[in-house]
Amino acid sequence: MSAEDIFALNQIPNVELCREKHGKFALNDLVLELSHFLDDEVINRVEMEVLSSKLTSDWGLPKDFKIIETRNKEIGMILNELEEVAWRMSGMYDQKDI
Repeated sequence: MSAEDIFALNQIPNVELCREKHGKFALNDLVLELSHFLDDEVINRVEMEVLSSKLTSDWGLPKDFKIIETRNKEIGMILNELEEVAWRMSGMYDQKDI
């Protein structure tokens, strides 16, 4: 991982990466472990920041260019609720299963 990558990951709340402590871990193992502590909103923010910086460098956009994506939190809460209901319903026995 480059110093810039470590810096970007250290910008996530409650994350502190150090080459001396964490240098022997594979990146996919590290991301898997971090995924247990991160919610979707933080991951989306990091993805948007990475995409913004890539587009800025590839297309020569101004340095203050940022991609933003916002969605009403209520929509996310409703989608999570529907997902849970669907998961619970899929675990129920119906007449065909009996």
